[in-house]
Amino acid sequence: MRQNYYLLLAVLVSSLFSSCLFAQNSPLLLVGGGSEENGGWSDEPYQWFVGQSMNKKIAIISYAEVESDWLSNYFISLGAEEAKDFKIDQTGAEDTQLIAELEAYDGFFFKGGDQNRYYNFYNNSAFKSFLLDKIDEGAVLGGTSAGMAILSSIVYTADNGSLYPEDGLSSMDVRYFTFADDFLNVLPNTMVDTHFAERGRMPRLVSMLAYWNIHQPNQNVLGIGVDDRTALCIDENRIGTVHGTGAVTFIELNSSHNIDKDYPLQLSNTSLISCVNGQQFDINKKEKTSTDSVDKLYNSNISSSNVTLYNGANYLSILEGLTSKTLLVYDGIKTTVDKTSDDQLLVLDVRNLPTTNLEDFRSQLMATEEVVLLPIDSSLLDDFKEENSILHLVWKAMKSSETKVHVFDDAIPFVGEKYASNVYSKDNAAYTGTLTYKDGLGLLEKVMIMTDLFSNSDYNENTTAVFQEALFSQDINWCVGLTDKSELQFEVIDNQWNLTYTGEKSSIITENYSDVYTTADSKRAIVGFPDVRTHVMYNNTISLREVNFQKYEPSFDDIISSLPSSDTSSILWKHDQLFFQHRANRNIQLIDLQGRVYLNITTDQEIVDFPIQSVSPMIIRVTNLSSREQTTLKIQSTK
Repeated sequence: MRQNYYLLLAVLVSSLFSSCLFAQNSPLLLVGGGSEENGGWSDEPYQWFVGQSMNKKIAIISYAEVESDWLSNYFISLGAEEAKDFKIDQTGAEDTQLIAELEAYDGFFFKGGDQNRYYNFYNNSAFKSFLLDKIDEGAVLGGTSAGMAILSSIVYTADNGSLYPEDGLSSMDVRYFTFADDFLNVLPNTMVDTHFAERGRMPRLVSMLAYWNIHQPNQNVLGIGVDDRTALCIDENRIGTVHGTGAVTFIELNSSHNIDKDYPLQLSNTSLISCVNGQQFDINKKEKTSTDSVDKLYNSNISSSNVTLYNGANYLSILEGLTSKTLLVYDGIKTTVDKTSDDQLLVLDVRNLPTTNLEDFRSQLMATEEVVLLPIDSSLLDDFKEENSILHLVWKAMKSSETKVHVFDDAIPFVGEKYASNVYSKDNAAYTGTLTYKDGLGLLEKVMIMTDLFSNSDYNENTTAVFQEALFSQDINWCVGLTDKSELQFEVIDNQWNLTYTGEKSSIITENYSDVYTTADSKRAIVGFPDVRTHVMYNNTISLREVNFQKYEPSFDDIISSLPSSDTSSILWKHDQLFFQHRANRNIQLIDLQGRVYLNITTDQEIVDFPIQSVSPMIIRVTNLSSREQTTLKIQSTK
């Protein structure tokens, strides 16, 4: 009798353990939002969802009236035996007859809407108890937008309204931080966010993770941000596979950080990993399991600079505090300057360059120790690169490692190596893949800068693309996003950028730690990558990772222009030959990463013998002598 008792107890414990384990490993479909597309991006993940349900019967849940049976028909077209819409509001969540009808289904898909209603209608209800039982039995859950937002263990409930990306940059104590961890818990130790790139929610999810960490410091929570028209299929082994036009971003806070709820967010070395269509991520191990394949062109030799950015400050107060010979550069069309040149100050209007006493101007310029650069028109940037112009001398003076440069307002984006010219003028540029990047002055090499961060939500997807995709497509190491009324100094100390920041709000830097990436399977300006770090600055100093800084002299970036490539000049190197799509008169150079030219030929042939003896990475630069378009190709010989 006692043996039977112990046997029954063992079976019961085993059953309970298996039930609990199975509940935690229920398959999940997380969809970031956006319209499903019959025959398009959503077919594969939604069909996977149907395949995970044992009887292929799908219940589509919403708290609102169903206006169309499109989604139910869509599930049936993907293999569901049955798919039906159910309106379950606060009253329906206690409707025993309705819940009894749901017993026949083992796939439950939550539509978009308002996660606050989902949580408050269903929590502590008969419907929630029913769901927990179905999960124990092996049911599969999925959701899109707000329906996805309730499927992590920590639910952002939005009780007091929506938390915007800039809120955490203004205060970590705003009323919009509202969370709960007592709902379904089908994805333990996670926090999710939707419409991720589209609404620029990277800083929002980072701040939500930080807020939770303030109150639950012992929990190591993984943030999962899913783009619109993108899905993450999570199997029973907690391996997530990405499908769709965007990416899924996985975020983990650095274990060493300094977060204070009474101030705007301050956080360093937050880890970002991005997966695009077909790539996988192990949620248990918190690591990307897919290998990225596109090499990032990377040069570690960077000219050291001392540059301070002032976004929303008065340049006159800076001039008053300077004690060394200073050059004031401005655009007379954009700015009115009452100052005139004297022994301490050299004033230059880029619209009215000197034509006489040039030697005197040159000697004063050589004596300059500091430069103040006011807003200039982007059309003038090329003039700084013209070797026989006065502005070229000014550019060399600003770029010198011995010169301190102070940059104000609209001139700030231009001092980076690249700048996004239409980030705030074309609201769908990132989505349509038409973001335009142009060469900046390169005073801060490998850096791209945006100002007025999150000033207009219409451009949030563009901002997200610059923070992440531009790091790879434009060969940038650091992207800076400044909020209004802020100041940021770049200074090189011991082969590191030492950044000192002051401002009323936090600002953001993304730093690339990856040398490979994968482009999205769409036109969108989105990439997959294994490692990007985010630093959120607030009245503090941070050091970026160590690189090889050098005094200013001609470098690789001076030799290789990064003009946009075109299909007419695309190149392929294979078996010691270059292949072109058509004939054209071209100059072709083989250059190493220090700028040394090894081969230099001019030809109009479509196939060109181009042997490469080195096993080190080399650059092939092709210049179309008619259009002057340039294309660069990084290769490494297999010899």
